[in-house]
Amino acid sequence: MGAWMDKISMAYVTIILFIVFTVCGISSAEVYQYQDDNGNWIFTDTPPVYDSEQVTKMEGMVEGVDGLRDLKKELHEKYHPENDVDAAAMATVTVTSSIGTGSGFFISENGYLLTNRHVIRGDEQQAKVFGKAVEYIDDQVEAAEDDFEIREKQLAREKAILDEMQAVIAKYPARHSQRKELETQYQSRLEYYQALKDDFERKQARFKDEKNNYKTEKSDYENQQAVAGVNRNFKITLKNKEILYAYLVRASNDHDLALLKVDGCKTPFIFPAEMSGVAQRQKVWAIGSPLNIADTMKDGTVSGFTDKYIQTNAQIYPGNSGGPLVNEKGQVIGINTLKELTRNFEGMGMAIPIDTALAEFAQELK
Repeated sequence: MGAWMDKISMAYVTIILFIVFTVCGISSAEVYQYQDDNGNWIFTDTPPVYDSEQVTKMEGMVEGVDGLRDLKKELHEKYHPENDVDAAAMATVTVTSSIGTGSGFFISENGYLLTNRHVIRGDEQQAKVFGKAVEYIDDQVEAAEDDFEIREKQLAREKAILDEMQAVIAKYPARHSQRKELETQYQSRLEYYQALKDDFERKQARFKDEKNNYKTEKSDYENQQAVAGVNRNFKITLKNKEILYAYLVRASNDHDLALLKVDGCKTPFIFPAEMSGVAQRQKVWAIGSPLNIADTMKDGTVSGFTDKYIQTNAQIYPGNSGGPLVNEKGQVIGINTLKELTRNFEGMGMAIPIDTALAEFAQELK
């Protein structure tokens, strides 16, 4: 791991320097340098809130924040949002991690953005289901291997019988009647043995291929989960398809929420709504990247409030997780997080109320 990281460290530093100084246009900000948990070098105009004792300030940088790239201005000038909901879409992004993609949105103009914890860490419930499936499949693999071992011993015994028959046959003269009878029996048994052997080898070869594929998929999934568990840097895609990089500020232990941050840019952001004004039958829009289709808006209404969630009939699909649920003023009332499905009708979308997220990350967002 260390040798591999040494080989790519210079390339990684070059990429990050390009992102910070070119993409986000930092010209007069104080820049900090540190390594994350994976040994990657990070350059930022704001010291991280974690492991700060390892952070060093880079020399030659002028203090101040003048010259930050204004993403809000760029996006608004390009897309000319016609209403407040369209404006909210300017602040919504696609979040890409080692386990896939989800959505997120900027909650402040200095680059803080909200998403779901499971978007960057993985779904704990799915991980449990996967774990149980793996246990079942591992048991089936072990049982199959035991069965192949038994059949292999049966074939070995059958081969030994054939060898014994051959030895007996060889003792009889060529034209002896007993020899001809034994040769007929031997040929019949040999054909039976060969059919068993061919079937065994065909099924064993197929089993080995499927077992190898399973082990590869299992290993890939476990590696993705392991990386997701420690990764602190994520790719985000803006409405204009431009890619930036965000780092993890903190993932909540109590809620399916995570706070990320992009440095060096003034970002468009969505104002939080007053939750006292959220009511049933209120018009809402779910914004995000469902099914890998970026920049999608689905309208609906607030259906109710269930188990500390806002319930809506706005269509929410995989990939919407982490995106905003906004009202007609373009204010965010919740973070889309899951979908309940039933057999007979389209499921209800669920969103974590925005005030829950603001309370969770009050220290970081103050």
